[in-house]
Amino acid sequence: MAIVIARMRTCNKTHRVTATMNAEGNFDIKIESDCYKVQEFGNRLKYVTMEDITDFENSRINKREFRGDLSPPCLSPIAICNAAWIEAGMLSKSLVKRIKENCIDFIEIE
Repeated sequence: MAIVIARMRTCNKTHRVTATMNAEGNFDIKIESDCYKVQEFGNRLKYVTMEDITDFENSRINKREFRGDLSPPCLSPIAICNAAWIEAGMLSKSLVKRIKENCIDFIEIE
């Protein structure tokens, strides 16, 4: 099991994504969020496949029927990919334990 938390400071929402590999080799996805749009996204998505996390362009994660009306800047889809990559062993557990987080910095450009 791998857990990733996305903190969206722009909308003041937090998304906790849990990915667990199942017997079929897919990843069960559970999302806990204080954003109803992200919570519903998780309820619709339920699982991802290895193809979904390696071919992001064609992934179920990006399909409108699952994403609904999530805004493009929402980090929850990326949190799903990161959690599944960790669970798949494609992103080192020791690395993520050491670095703790990835960040997006907003820089004002005049």
